[in-house]
Amino acid sequence: MPAMTYSLEDNGIALVVLVNPPMNAMQAGLLEELATLFEGLAGNRDVRAAVIAGEGRAFSAGLDLKQVPELDRPGQRRLVDALNDCFGTLYAWPKPLVAAVNGHAIAGGLILALCADWRIAAEVPMQVSLAEVRVGVTYPVAALEVARGELAPAMARRLVLLGEVLDAASAVAEGVFDACVPASQLRGDALAAAQRHAALPPMAFATTKAELRAVALSRIASARAGQGEPRLTAWLGEEMRRAASAMLRGAV
Repeated sequence: MPAMTYSLEDNGIALVVLVNPPMNAMQAGLLEELATLFEGLAGNRDVRAAVIAGEGRAFSAGLDLKQVPELDRPGQRRLVDALNDCFGTLYAWPKPLVAAVNGHAIAGGLILALCADWRIAAEVPMQVSLAEVRVGVTYPVAALEVARGELAPAMARRLVLLGEVLDAASAVAEGVFDACVPASQLRGDALAAAQRHAALPPMAFATTKAELRAVALSRIASARAGQGEPRLTAWLGEEMRRAASAMLRGAV
């Protein structure tokens, strides 16, 4: 079963849905597929904008904590590269990108939502957090650059450094998300927002987006080229394995 689906709506809006139950966890393969898909969509003239959504009770809970602690060094390197490539591709994507956050957006799942230019959350109980520090994980370059660029300084301190957990309403109030709507309206409102933003002059949009994010995108490009990415030397240590094990047992 594929971990995501893709369709092109009649109005030129690409709809990409994560379908990796139960929590749409991220593995290297899924991240690589997302990067490849959006690289192709960037050059597809029939695509004017895109919506990325999740199926089930989570948008994405980030990396699979059951699998990640068991990765060997080549597996860790592949995952770091996949994270940088996926987040770098989506953050630099030259067309409007909308996130339809249907449920929990945790760690890499929240970074994925932050890559979008407009973020709409469903009015459902959800956790919104960057849990990396709580499980002993340090950030690959792309994830940290996206968080730095998209969060207000105080919110970055609370989410990135302290691992604070928000609900949907608080995430909107703090500017993490842009709107919160009933769950039954989420997909439709996200598609409508994508169509609205697709009406912006495309060349001006792409140029302005690239220039607005130029510093972050330059650092991400260096990391994708294998330069300036400390996680490629060492990433998942014993501290992370202990913290992940404790979290899975419900101890943290």
